[in-house]
Amino acid sequence: MIRTIFFVCALLLFTGSLSAQSIKNKAGNAIVLATVNGEEITQADIDLFYQELPDQMKQIPIEQVQNQILDRLIDQQLILGEAKKARLDKRPDIERKLAYEKTKILNESYLEIVLEKEVTPERIREVYNRAIALEEKREEIKARHILVKTEAEALDIINALKRGGDFISLAKERSTGPSGKNGGDLGFFTADQMVPPFSKAAYALRKGETSDKPVQTQFGWHVIKVEDRRLAGARPFQELEPQIREQLVTKAYEKIIQQFRKTAKIEKMNLGTSGFQRVQ
Repeated sequence: MIRTIFFVCALLLFTGSLSAQSIKNKAGNAIVLATVNGEEITQADIDLFYQELPDQMKQIPIEQVQNQILDRLIDQQLILGEAKKARLDKRPDIERKLAYEKTKILNESYLEIVLEKEVTPERIREVYNRAIALEEKREEIKARHILVKTEAEALDIINALKRGGDFISLAKERSTGPSGKNGGDLGFFTADQMVPPFSKAAYALRKGETSDKPVQTQFGWHVIKVEDRRLAGARPFQELEPQIREQLVTKAYEKIIQQFRKTAKIEKMNLGTSGFQRVQ
């Protein structure tokens, strides 16, 4: 709750930003921006505070809020000074909390460094390439059709096409199917997505070819034109990359922990219902 108050206050009452001259020099972000009872606040402290803000707040550039963040850091130092005067940092419960936070930060920092070496962009791409090589590929075709009620109508359309008629225009004018208004466009589909007689006739055509005989199904008579063919089945890298990264991180973490456990001396209590028992 208190942390949230600091975050919210940092974004209230914008009054401008620190000038570039006042925050950068040859020392980088180590330049001192304020002192509170002798304790220094640097640009690095502002950067760290900003990174801890919720994502929606970080949509605002740091340059626009760094004055407000500096004020909040000054407030924190004032409160910290009073907390130390009250010797709160010596209370056992607070010492445990501080130790826990320190452990968590060190854990996260160590894993970040190690996993960055293990889970590289090249490794992710390698896993992706191996995965799609094993993934089943299916041929898809992109086709249009004109659906009519009788074989005679379908033959008449085929003859019109042979005389130079436009397939899309004829589909819009004469097709009784729902795709007629879109020029008979069916998009890409696999063989199992259409009724067998239609799929058999469509897959027998090459790219750019139109059926020279009407195709009958339970829906009526079709004239089919194949516009494209492709192999499908492999999902794009952008879609799989987060999933692969997560899998590699999990495997790398498990590997690291297993190595540490092999050489560590670990004693723990069995937290059973019958009481504590020491186990190795």
